[in-house]
Amino acid sequence: MRLRELGLTVELHDEHFRQEERDEVWIPHVSQQGWVILTLDERIRFNKVEKTMLLVYGARVILLPNPSQRTSGWLLQVAEEFAKAQAQVERFINKTPPPFVARFQVIHKGDRKRYGLKHLGP
Repeated sequence: MRLRELGLTVELHDEHFRQEERDEVWIPHVSQQGWVILTLDERIRFNKVEKTMLLVYGARVILLPNPSQRTSGWLLQVAEEFAKAQAQVERFINKTPPPFVARFQVIHKGDRKRYGLKHLGP
């Protein structure tokens, strides 16, 4: 897992749950552990059952960029950008009370990059 290689502490879903485990089972467990959910699933905040679980259990969710045009190595690139942004990510997590859903963003300004998290609500 690239995030681990880059020095981040990461718990993988499949290390704790069956791959097909229902969201209403793993979301409470992950939230009660105080873990932050990293996902590509934009729908997690709109599905009624999932949204209820996020709210009830005080989940902290970060949506990672999920491009419509996926190129070779895109997910590795996302992981590397996310690892580079850890100072911003940690600041956001520490100042934002749960539950929250936020979108991780890579903002290109000319030949420079900035990182940010956009709070999308619970």
